[in-house]
Amino acid sequence: MARPRYLVATDFSAKSRRALVEARALAACTGAVLTIAHVRPSSHVRAAVAEERGDLLREPAGKLASRLADHYARRLSRLVRSGERPLVLSGVPELAICREARKGYALIVMGQRGLGAVSSLFLGSVAQRVLARSPIPVLVVPARR
Repeated sequence: MARPRYLVATDFSAKSRRALVEARALAACTGAVLTIAHVRPSSHVRAAVAEERGDLLREPAGKLASRLADHYARRLSRLVRSGERPLVLSGVPELAICREARKGYALIVMGQRGLGAVSSLFLGSVAQRVLARSPIPVLVVPARR
């Protein structure tokens, strides 16, 4: 019997690190394999700006994509443990996460920012949009208060 696979979404924040801790605990109980995924902007320029890596924009045009790939690989390598799979997706976060979830995962695990009722009502959140679109169960780990 194949081991279940969990998709853990990270934006490298404290809330997503907390979700990763919970995902690891759950995986230890269920024997699941974790894929730790980050969704970056589709545009290389936007990705460099979002990552506050303006230095990459001064590189020759042909090197931006490979330098960004190296950057994200390094960031994910700090989170991923042995037996876990790092994954960089691109695009709109909730769409990319749900598209990846259709590839045989049993569960999505992600953190919740904790914007508060009024803010999340007007702004929404990636977690809420994933919950609305996901083809599989989603575990949203609340932010600590």
